[in-house]
Amino acid sequence: MHRQRTFFYLSTLIWLALVMPLSQAKGVIPTPKLHKAQDIERYYTRAMKGEQVILLENELEQFYALTLEQRTAEPKGGLLILHDKGHSPDWPYLLQQTRNFMPNVGWSTLSIDLPTPQRDALGRLSSSEADTASAEPETFEQWQERVLERIATGIATLNQDGLLNIALIGYGDGGYWASRYLAERLSEDEEQAYALILFDVSTEYDALPDYIAQLNIPMLDLYMADSDFAHKRAQDRKAAAARNKAENYLQIHDASRQQTYGNATIDRSTRRVWGWLRNNAAGAEANAVEKEAP
Repeated sequence: MHRQRTFFYLSTLIWLALVMPLSQAKGVIPTPKLHKAQDIERYYTRAMKGEQVILLENELEQFYALTLEQRTAEPKGGLLILHDKGHSPDWPYLLQQTRNFMPNVGWSTLSIDLPTPQRDALGRLSSSEADTASAEPETFEQWQERVLERIATGIATLNQDGLLNIALIGYGDGGYWASRYLAERLSEDEEQAYALILFDVSTEYDALPDYIAQLNIPMLDLYMADSDFAHKRAQDRKAAAARNKAENYLQIHDASRQQTYGNATIDRSTRRVWGWLRNNAAGAEANAVEKEAP
């Protein structure tokens, strides 16, 4: 008990030493989180993986992503990875394993950092910036547009790399955003080049089955939650696909994972994603077309 108390006191002192200088800095006030992207860049640079970090940009903002090029003689396509709410582009262990393993079987991966709503975030902003328009509270609609634009930017980045066969895999909330993006923005002419994987998709969104019903692309709905509510939501998604006569929709209820962190073995669910992509979405890499200068 004495050791536990000592460890707690030391941990508290270290935390205060890190936080107090920030809170006492001149002109700094609490605001929504602004620095997660820089944290990603610093972490991977220090881990000697800085080459995996890229900075993407659209009309709204800049943000970081993690990229890995496929490592085979027969490239299959690009895999855009969307993390769960409150997670990161390299969240252990299933997302992280997918991001690192899929290049071994021909899929280049791009895992983008999804924005946190300002109302839920932590961070700081200088008081001099607080009076500017950029410091105005972000509306819920503006945040949603940022999420969708980041997905669009991720897809465009893969296309620019010559990857025109695209699969989106969303974990938790990421599955909702992947479904919504494709339902709202994918044209009929583009359907043959896309696939969707829902990995333990969030059960919070009533509109998700409607988005699934609008899609006519290969879809894998893999979930692990075992509550009655989770099964009910899964049935709703499956029914929506059936009503739309989505023959390429497959739902699998997999067992939840315990005590598998740090295990070097490729997880069963990761292999299922790989196998499903191989049978339903594997394509060939295309050379990006460069426009001739006028």
